[in-house]
Amino acid sequence: MALSSSRGFLNIRQQVDMVQKRFRGKINITKPKKMHFTRAIVHKYVTPFYKPTREPTPIWELCENINKKKKIVEEPHPYELIIARECLNWFNNSRMIAFMHKNSIKSEDEFDFNVDLRKSNMYLKNFGFSIFKLALNNTQFEPVLSLLQASGMLVFSPEPNVPALIKSLRKTPQMILMAGILDGVFLNVNDFVKYGKMNIDDTRASLVQTLQLAAGSNLCRQINYHPSTLVSRLESITEQNDK
Repeated sequence: MALSSSRGFLNIRQQVDMVQKRFRGKINITKPKKMHFTRAIVHKYVTPFYKPTREPTPIWELCENINKKKKIVEEPHPYELIIARECLNWFNNSRMIAFMHKNSIKSEDEFDFNVDLRKSNMYLKNFGFSIFKLALNNTQFEPVLSLLQASGMLVFSPEPNVPALIKSLRKTPQMILMAGILDGVFLNVNDFVKYGKMNIDDTRASLVQTLQLAAGSNLCRQINYHPSTLVSRLESITEQNDK
């Protein structure tokens, strides 16, 4: 009976197909999820470290193009030397130099401002800071380099003509006067406008008149007494030597 029962009934095996599927969608490779704090610590200490075979050198030592560019920059271009010579010529041959700060301005307004200056024999110029540095280094105008680091423009004139400059600036408020040079003297804005509007000949005449009225004619005699005495004694000495 046991034999028949074991042969008569067969064990049926049921095979179940199972497919693994990740919970909540697929893995994002481009932006992976941040590790858990504990797992990140373990991953950090488990990651192997390989010492570099050669110590890293700075990029300016590895790149040959940078060294070539440095050598070129150290020597100024011949064209820059010509422009710097022209810039220094403007400084040396101008009795009035005005330093302007240029705000945002249309090209048409700047052209009209330049034309208005030309009518009064004034010239609007603009050079780069590298040109100014080449032109004004080791000269009497070297202190003005601090004003020329920002973008600005200069007005050159062979004769002092501050009233005409102020009149042109009122028409063009985008140009702001910062400082100026009159007859080789560097002045701030207030002194530049004050002394520019002043007539030197009339001021000297009024000063002489004030001195004469204050002390009378004796002041001139007292000032000229010692020089006239010296001249008379020198003349007497020369006459005695001639005899």
